[in-house]
Amino acid sequence: MNTFAGFNSAGKTVVVVAAVALVGAGIFYFSTKQAAVPGPVACTADAMQCPDGSYVGRTGPNCEFVCPPAATSTSGGGGGGGIAPYNSGIKGTVMAGPTCPVMRDPPDPACADRPLQTTVSVARASDPARTVATAQSDSKGIFQLSLPPGDYVVTAGNPQAMLPRCNEASVTVGPAGYSAVTVSCDTGIR
Repeated sequence: MNTFAGFNSAGKTVVVVAAVALVGAGIFYFSTKQAAVPGPVACTADAMQCPDGSYVGRTGPNCEFVCPPAATSTSGGGGGGGIAPYNSGIKGTVMAGPTCPVMRDPPDPACADRPLQTTVSVARASDPARTVATAQSDSKGIFQLSLPPGDYVVTAGNPQAMLPRCNEASVTVGPAGYSAVTVSCDTGIR
């Protein structure tokens, strides 16, 4: 039995157009309704150096870098907002040695340990397998990270590389100020 038998061709066209419009409206409604439901946001674990020298990670629904505002007070308070509102952290130096194949007595100043430009990783002492911050030491081996108070483990170098092999350094960050640390790396020269 033909359900369109009672319609002329113009009536059939109207029914088909109305059906297509209803299906299209339904698809549009359900696709926008699902898109409006916010889900969890996973940001990459990279970092950016802010103008104040601190490093911050991505945050928020758009995974943006947000640097802390410039400090306007030197009273040693608790920072000023952003994702790293800390007036505390770690500053340090990465040094590599020995630099000469034979140790001399008295030591030769030309054979002193040298600064190492490399990646520095920081983890909480309670969870050393999970990195919470990274930085790049400069050509003088110097790095700095803004961190909340706590106990940390600092490592340096490329974990896939054989040498230089850097020792872990433990450091405690207080509620204000930057704790100093030196990370020593073995060049393998003997």
